[in-house]
Parts: sequence; structure tokens; C-alpha cells
Amino acid sequence: MRIILRADSGFSLHKIVTTCERAKVVYVLGYRRNAVLERKIQPVLEQARVVACLNGDGKARLFEDVYYAAATWHEPRRLVMKAEWLPKGPNPRFVLTNLDWPPQHLYDRFYVQRGATSEHPIKELKLGLQAKRLSCHQWVANQFRLLLTQAAYILMLSLRHAATGTRLAQAQIERLRSTVIKMAARVRVSTRRVLVELAAMFPLPRSSVASLTS
Repeated sequence: MRIILRADSGFSLHKIVTTCERAKVVYVLGYRRNAVLERKIQPVLEQARVVACLNGDGKARLFEDVYYAAATWHEPRRLVMKAEWLPKGPNPRFVLTNLDWPPQHLYDRFYVQRGATSEHPIKELKLGLQAKRLSCHQWVANQFRLLLTQAAYILMLSLRHAATGTRLAQAQIERLRSTVIKMAARVRVSTRRVLVELAAMFPLPRSSVASLTS
């Protein structure tokens, strides 16, 4: 089995990288810029600036890789550099890796894809459902609160799936909460049926609500 650790710069610590290498784990980690790296990427950034001017739109992206060794490292490691020039100026990025893939392929086709598979759902959990509210004194209590938040997230995903074909099909969790969950309704229970009366501004088709509640 091949294990690949893909994460942002918060995980590019020397101990984590060393542990990956000892365990033969492949890593692709964002790396924070510093004075040494800014000097290394400066020639490529200058090339990107020239290309951006020639393109006419003020944008250009060039990729390069170097071997870099921080003061605490025993040996150099491969560092992929993205030299991007935007109308507002330079936008350099660095990725530390032991993969031998071409620089642009590694950055565009693999590293940045972590957002769609992990970071966006985590962001929805934290911002849309306030998963970071773990203020209980006991660890088990906080674990249970997080479990409830995850259950709520699954419910919201089901609601978003039910909104297929509407303007809420790609809505964020916060928008679903404000436009659907917090929407007022009147429920009437009789011996034969349960009647749910929704406001005229309710954004989903009535059939999708019926399938979700059933």
C-alpha cells in the first residue's frame, strides 16, 4: 500500500517530514516562504512578470523545483516553486515533496485538489455548523458535540442533494440553514395526514421536501 500525506504548510514540520521518510510515506506539503526561498524564486518571478506583460492580461504562472535545506535538516529536500504574477503583483507558493512528478503537474493536478476533498467540507463544518464550538470541560463531551455536528452535516448534505435542479444545488451549508432550516412552517396533524404548510418563498420544490421527510 502506498500512503501519500497531502496537507498545507501547517504540517511541514521537521518531525513530521522525518517521520514520513522513515516510514516510507510520500508527502506533498505546503511550505512557508522565508528570505532564502524568496531569493531562490526571484529569478523565476521576474520571468513570470515579463510573460504577464507580454500576455497583456497581467497574469502568468511558471514552475520550477530546487533542492532546499533548512538549518535543522540533515540533507536537502525537493521544493516545488510556483512563480505566479497577478495584476496585483507576485503570488509565490512553495510545496515540499519527495515525489518526482513534474512541478506543474504535482501542484495543479494533486496538491491544490486537497481543497475539494477535505478542506472545503472542514470549512463548512467549522463555519456553517460551528463545529469549533467545543467549550465543554471534558474531552468526551466535546467529542459527542462534534459527533452531533457531523450528523447535522450529513443531514445538510441530504438536503442539498434534494435541492438538485434548483439554485441551492451547490449552496453552502450556511445558506441552506438560513433559507431552508430557518424557514417558518405550520404543521397540522390529523388522523389521516400530516400537513406541512410552507411559505411561498420556500426555495425548494415541494416534491423534494416530501422525498426528504419520508
